[in-house]
Amino acid sequence: MLRLICCEFAKLKRKKFIWLVGLSAFLFPVPLTALMTMPQTAGQYDSKIDIFNDYFQFVMGYGVELLLPCVIGVMAAILFFMERDNDTFKNLRTIPITSTQMIFAKIIVLFFFGIIFSLASALISILCGGMIAEVNSIAYRLFFALEMGIFITAGTLPLVVLVVFFSKNYVFSVLLCVFYSVLSLTAESSFGALPKVICWLMPIPFTTLWSAGNLTAHGAMDGVGMLEYLIPTTFETIIILAVVALLSVILVDYMYKKRGDE
Repeated sequence: MLRLICCEFAKLKRKKFIWLVGLSAFLFPVPLTALMTMPQTAGQYDSKIDIFNDYFQFVMGYGVELLLPCVIGVMAAILFFMERDNDTFKNLRTIPITSTQMIFAKIIVLFFFGIIFSLASALISILCGGMIAEVNSIAYRLFFALEMGIFITAGTLPLVVLVVFFSKNYVFSVLLCVFYSVLSLTAESSFGALPKVICWLMPIPFTTLWSAGNLTAHGAMDGVGMLEYLIPTTFETIIILAVVALLSVILVDYMYKKRGDE
């Protein structure tokens, strides 16, 4: 399995998009730093700690929860389309390598990049935030980013199922990713109107609820107000997202085996 994972990383080395993954972590923190230094924005806060709390919340809430699903979706298209584009899928099956092994290797790579992206976003927000506010609870924020990377990647696996199922070109896959992120953002803006079961069945909004509750519990967010009844515990979040991830992997495995039999 380790060799398969290394092989997947070796394939990605030739793709220029991988370098953009690291750069995309700067898309939210840097402009937001400039915005937070404006007098009309900074004047709304009582202390520099409050400034950094909101700044970190914005970076993780929009930079990671909105952008990371798109990054994971496009990376999944690259990983799962390679064998199709190069017509090497059946050749790999004769080594022998099972489709399940190939899928697990690709999924592990997706989780790795999800964690790296989330941690990079947190580190950049800490560095930039140190220039405009008072940084606190660094260890907690890095651990929170680690959890976010895992949870968001797990919550994006249903999107990977759609990418593999339709198996179209990269443009279509990008459109799917954008639609998935916009749908999640729309659901997040309607938390008060949606039933609890709907909020919990949508992986990315569900992770948003967990993150709000976690930040509030550690004093890094003012509160969740009337949405408190929607907030899941960390244990509930792990269980539900683990089920989502497992079902997604099973579906992708089924489609890959069916493709190999054709």
